[in-house]
Amino acid sequence: MAAMSLLLRAAAAWAARRAASGAAGRPSLPGLAGAARLPGTLAPVRYSSGHGKRMFIIKATSFYDTRFLNLLRFYVFLTGIPVALFITYVNIFIGEAELAEIPEGYVPEYWEYYKHPITRWIARYVFDPPEKGYEQQMALLDVEAKKAELRLMEMEARRLMRHRGDGPWYHYPSPDKNLVDNSMKSTPDN
Repeated sequence: MAAMSLLLRAAAAWAARRAASGAAGRPSLPGLAGAARLPGTLAPVRYSSGHGKRMFIIKATSFYDTRFLNLLRFYVFLTGIPVALFITYVNIFIGEAELAEIPEGYVPEYWEYYKHPITRWIARYVFDPPEKGYEQQMALLDVEAKKAELRLMEMEARRLMRHRGDGPWYHYPSPDKNLVDNSMKSTPDN
């Protein structure tokens, strides 16, 4: 493509020089018979869109970026629009709770202290009740207190074993000296 373009430019320049030199007796090219050209001018080159020479620019692909943004937009709208409609419905038709006196003998549930209905629903069905968290924390503290008590008892037992000179090694059975066979030591050369 580039070689053909150079060849055409060279041919056009040669024909223009030949026509401009005024060679009357010599035959000229049929397409350039009446066209007088200046020396060094080139044949016009047509750029199809009129915006200059079209270049092939190598750049990184944007396919995956565009695909990610399109999918992100799709899923945000897929979840965002129904959630926004649901929240609007709850705010318009249900509304927030109003503060009122507690009736005699009624013990309210823990989730009834929240003002917004969506917050009440989340506190009731998603999160654990505060009593459960309190009991879990108390059980953990009880386990740690029992561990500390066992450590103190073990330290006291070790202190007493060191002080009295007894311990688990005192209860290991040792063989009787009469059961030891020393005959091989009396005659080592046999």
